[in-house]
Amino acid sequence: APPSDIYGLGINTSPAPGVAKYSTAKTLPPAFVASVDSRSPAARAGVRTGDIITAVDGAPPFTDGYLSPGPFYLLYQTYPQQQTVRITLRWPVTGATRTVMITPAAYPALAQPVTARLLDGDIGYVPIPAFDPGTASQVLAAVTGLEKTATLRGLILDLGGGGSPLGVAQLLGAFEHGTAWAYDCTVAGQCTADYPDASTPLLHLPLAVLVNGDCVSACEEFSAAVKDLHLGTLIGARTAGIIAGPAEGWALDDGSLLELPPRHELGADHEIINGIGVAPDDYIPVTPWDLATGHDPDIAKALALLKG
Repeated sequence: APPSDIYGLGINTSPAPGVAKYSTAKTLPPAFVASVDSRSPAARAGVRTGDIITAVDGAPPFTDGYLSPGPFYLLYQTYPQQQTVRITLRWPVTGATRTVMITPAAYPALAQPVTARLLDGDIGYVPIPAFDPGTASQVLAAVTGLEKTATLRGLILDLGGGGSPLGVAQLLGAFEHGTAWAYDCTVAGQCTADYPDASTPLLHLPLAVLVNGDCVSACEEFSAAVKDLHLGTLIGARTAGIIAGPAEGWALDDGSLLELPPRHELGADHEIINGIGVAPDDYIPVTPWDLATGHDPDIAKALALLKG
């Protein structure tokens, strides 16, 4: 596949594949479609956000409440795998089931810049799929754009995925200066504090942060900092608990590079996040029905808090 393309089915599921692999015991049924990549094989087959996955090649993704990795990973084939998959889907609104046949293929990787919009006229809403390089700057620029059109009463950040801690420090700098948001610690207990980027101008806005079980790594760092430093309210579901300290490279004799984290990370309150996750202040998990109907209870709760 060309470098500009993505290879696969184009289905993004809950649980996400990384969560399913590293936190299998904490994944809960049902498996459902969280989003569908445009112009992908799944999109062409008519797969919809909110579809519940009841079977993959005839096998259920969950058995007795436990994830079955075999059928689940057929949804995430990598090149050169090219096995056609038979997926049985149930539409949560009507209960109707259908079966689609999808073969992985290369499809265009469309850039998804961070965008923002106003809710209820004066609440900023910014989805953050991942803390990629430049994401924090895009978020802040998007908020600045909103402030040119309205006097904001609050801000909702909708988190997902993982990413780089550098973006976390920059974005946290919009809400806090001078207080450590995390600690990188050696096995001997020697810890180095991480601080928000003080060069980021403070926004001075009430904050609500939406999280879910697919929030990993940098997403969890930001979530834990918001909670520990009392910067805002976390709404949604407990994060995945998949977070390691900063990695360092070790050169091997065959010329390859092995990356291992020589330090582990603790939250601002010196708590362990890896294997545990970050609990929301308001537990409101989004369901397949919510996705299918376009109703988001997390956003509704955030609006009630910020406008109240």
